[in-house]
Amino acid sequence: MRAWLRFGAALLAGLAAVAQVDPPAAHGVQNPFVPFDRARFETEARGLGATEAQLQAFAAAIAEHGLARASDLLLRAAVPAFDAAVKLQEANDPAVALELTKVLAAAPAPLLRAHVRYHLAQVFLDSDDPERAMTVLGDYLHDDLNHSPLDAEAAFYYAQAIAEIPLPDLALPRFRAFLQWFPDASERFRSVAHQRLAELERQQSDLHRLADDMKRTRRDLKKQKTDKPVQLDQEGYVTKLQELIELFEEMERQSSGPPSGNGPSSAPANQSALPGGEATVGNLEKKPTLADRWGNMKDRDREKIEAQVQKDLPPQYRKMLEEYYKKLGTSGGNDR
Repeated sequence: MRAWLRFGAALLAGLAAVAQVDPPAAHGVQNPFVPFDRARFETEARGLGATEAQLQAFAAAIAEHGLARASDLLLRAAVPAFDAAVKLQEANDPAVALELTKVLAAAPAPLLRAHVRYHLAQVFLDSDDPERAMTVLGDYLHDDLNHSPLDAEAAFYYAQAIAEIPLPDLALPRFRAFLQWFPDASERFRSVAHQRLAELERQQSDLHRLADDMKRTRRDLKKQKTDKPVQLDQEGYVTKLQELIELFEEMERQSSGPPSGNGPSSAPANQSALPGGEATVGNLEKKPTLADRWGNMKDRDREKIEAQVQKDLPPQYRKMLEEYYKKLGTSGGNDR
């Protein structure tokens, strides 16, 4: 029983320590995002090869698809390699991570890097790899900010990826910052952010209460108090830890449709549920997982992708994709 108590205390202490490593965006911190500058965006798009006809199509697409998707369509039209990689994403082809990373490694401008990183993070999230999605979106928010109308979605998915790891103490302030800094973001994104915020606050409250109780019991144990009440407390902590673990697992299993409305919902949101609708660039319909596709590929096709990772990428990207495909190979599917 004491071993369980020590394990639970270490787990909670570890989460608290991690939360101090990366100072969170919090209320009162200056908003690093600036309003979208369409003239600047179009100038940068021209620098990437966008033609006047493509820019006119972009202007027309805003009303139909929304600004975020219209901007992505423009960059796809202007940069064929980026368009080809996104088509692999739409086809759920495991080669998509490689091809997007090749475009990223060669990307000459923050605007293109932002869009490539956005799509690459979506691929990692779809592959149940929130750690790598967090890293890629962190690079977006550090290096490519204020060039694309995707900034709001990047900020949302950054918080979402952190929550899915899960690192609730880090995710909480980032969802709050998203809601504070993007009041005009799509209601779909804001609704999910409200839901996730309510869930994380509830989880944090339960964990903190449990941590406080466990500290009190550890003090009792140090005083050699091992009577029945202390033993019952220890048994209760084990039960509560198990309940919290089961809660997190159930939330991962739940599947819900895209939410609507402005405020928090009383229904739990799926941790990996992503807002749909025209404000979203990616196609988020249910489909066979990338892990399934990777596992069902012929050996020679997987080996071809792995060889290209070694040959065609700079070292920092090579390591990232080596680890990604290794993890993908253990996530599902059947080797042939």
